[in-house]
Amino acid sequence: MNKPMSRSWLDILWSGLSTQASVIRALSIRELQQRFGRDNIGYLWVIAEPMMLASVITMLHSVVAGKSDGGMSPYTFMLTGYSIYIIFRNTFNRGESALHSSETLMYHGMISPFDIMLSKSLVETIGCLSALVFLQSAGIMIGVADFPARPIYLIGAILLFAWFAFGMTLIVSSYAYRSPLMGRLVAPMSYFALPISGAFITMSILPAWTRPYMAWNPMMSVFEMARYGQFQQAPSTYIFPWYVVTVATLASYWGLLEIRRVRKYIHVP
Repeated sequence: MNKPMSRSWLDILWSGLSTQASVIRALSIRELQQRFGRDNIGYLWVIAEPMMLASVITMLHSVVAGKSDGGMSPYTFMLTGYSIYIIFRNTFNRGESALHSSETLMYHGMISPFDIMLSKSLVETIGCLSALVFLQSAGIMIGVADFPARPIYLIGAILLFAWFAFGMTLIVSSYAYRSPLMGRLVAPMSYFALPISGAFITMSILPAWTRPYMAWNPMMSVFEMARYGQFQQAPSTYIFPWYVVTVATLASYWGLLEIRRVRKYIHVP
């Protein structure tokens, strides 16, 4: 009688990752279906919504700014800042009701709160990133924007910001599930974070005495990095990627602990 062949740890790991990827892909499609349906342009609304919002805000600020800031195109400056900030705002705000609206999915043993949060974060990030690429391409074609001077830095800043937003969303979603008061505070926190995020300002225009304090804000470093990637003349003085990586790692670790803790409070119908 032949003995069954034992599977290597690599096969087991690959099988687990494949299953996880399938679950997250299915949840992402479910998220798109629930929010946008198949009418009109269907799933493309995930790009159209942030694109319309970013274009209006960018145009308004470009008109108010009137002229370039240190050689930086106002259109590109505002577009880069707000399009990236939308990743945080949308992901963070949807974290407030993410677990409540997906309780029925917990009936399926292979779906965890982490999968739900990751699928929602991916949908928001890909939608906002696609909107940025589309509007940036339109700006280049009409002559109000240029190609990124250092694309690796720009892409790195976007990925770091999406990671940071995901970690913060894990934390806030778990607390919001247990506390209605916390849920009410989620949206105001995202609005209050906008003026100090660095989406519309740079360290160079701030008073000198505020810069050491603002440097502790990980969002500020991300936007400085994004502008260094976009503009040739942008300085790299206030870019601290390892600090942002450390903060995002700690936020993700804290969020995973809280998500694990909140599972015992989730009521499966």
